[in-house]
Amino acid sequence: MTKKKMKWNIVLFLAIALFGFGLFSGQVFFNIPVIVLAFIIHRFGNPILFKEYYDRKRKSQERFQEYKKRTEEKQ
Repeated sequence: MTKKKMKWNIVLFLAIALFGFGLFSGQVFFNIPVIVLAFIIHRFGNPILFKEYYDRKRKSQERFQEYKKRTEEKQ
């Protein structure tokens, strides 16, 4: 695991821990940092945390486009 991925995993764990603490303690103000962390993770951490998933998704979409192109040519 790379250092970047480890960093984003720690930030994600922190966000989940804060959410859980806010949920179980009833303290609503803990959700504000969770929302900020979620936005930061979504914006900057997603490409690092889910790189393999996005690569598989891109390849699947490319295969589908090729299949679609071939089937349109036959008709």
